Amino acid sequence: MQPKDKEVLLKLFASYYETADFRIPGLEQREFGIGNLRKIEARHLNFPNLQSFRTYLATNTPFFVSHSTAYYDFPGATPIQKKGWRGADLVFDLDIHAEGKYGAYALLGQVKSDLQRLVKDFIINDFGCKDVLIVFSGNRGYHVHVRDKAFLPLGGEERRELVDYVMGNGLDYRDFFSYSDKKQLLGPRPDEGGYRGRFARAAVELLSHNPASLSRVFVKEKEREFFLGGVRAGNWSRTSLKFNDLVGRLSPLATALPVSSVNTDAGVTADLSKLIRVPNSIHGETGLVARIIDAGDVEPFEPLRDAFITGVRAKETMKVKFVEDVPALELGGETMGPFKKDDKKEFPQPIAVFFLAKKSATLL
Repeated sequence: MQPKDKEVLLKLFASYYETADFRIPGLEQREFGIGNLRKIEARHLNFPNLQSFRTYLATNTPFFVSHSTAYYDFPGATPIQKKGWRGADLVFDLDIHAEGKYGAYALLGQVKSDLQRLVKDFIINDFGCKDVLIVFSGNRGYHVHVRDKAFLPLGGEERRELVDYVMGNGLDYRDFFSYSDKKQLLGPRPDEGGYRGRFARAAVELLSHNPASLSRVFVKEKEREFFLGGVRAGNWSRTSLKFNDLVGRLSPLATALPVSSVNTDAGVTADLSKLIRVPNSIHGETGLVARIIDAGDVEPFEPLRDAFITGVRAKETMKVKFVEDVPALELGGETMGPFKKDDKKEFPQPIAVFFLAKKSATLL
């Protein structure tokens, strides 16, 4: 990155940090880490209050700032054994990997789908959590911070088991079924919790919208409704299909149950001293804000539209020159590009900041 580009970015970042909406419970008990060339170059920092933290960012302005998921008696102490661990938030990291500098952005919708399922089906419904913070990572995914006190004392192995549950590791849907003394096929009901209920609801959904994909038998309304009545009661025997054949045909339903189509990083969740990007801080590789998202706003949220730095200068423009080829992208709600190396363009400031932070362009 050219010195002039870095200078402009840091000035904008510092201005943002003067009024940024930080929500960091137990801030004085957390360890902080900062970086410029790398995400973590210095750690073991701690701050007594929000104002001192904000002043530090506005004055020193690192490209990356993270805080510990853990709470400590002495967060600035070294080595880590002297910090006095008091518990840690339960954090899930949903990230997606793709080829090329820009390849992941077209797949962010896939991550969002997993995020919604993770939060609603698992964290809220299965785990019973209420204090949940959803955050765009600032680049290729999302972070979910669970701050319910019941989860604070969990150890690393217990947290890893929760990830295994979310990702369905070891799940065998055939274990949902058994035979009664009356030779009935007993299975999950839609009103059950956990994976059993999700499986039964998926079966009802399939039969309601595409019954032929399960079997041509269920194209007939009478046959389908008779079977559905049994499923709702937990009796999967109300069908002319052989039981083993029926269970085998249900296998595709099981693949959609876990949060597994993206990388739910078990290492992040299990790490009791993990440093995670500060919510509403800036990601130095993109110039995007690690935006906190209200639960009801996840669906309409578009990272490359809603995570730009906002402020009084956001309507200004910047002229840049591309130093590499860049594919077409949806930025700010419209398609931009593709751009070729040496192309010269004038963009609204947030768009220009994105390309500067990505080191794909330099200021003119």
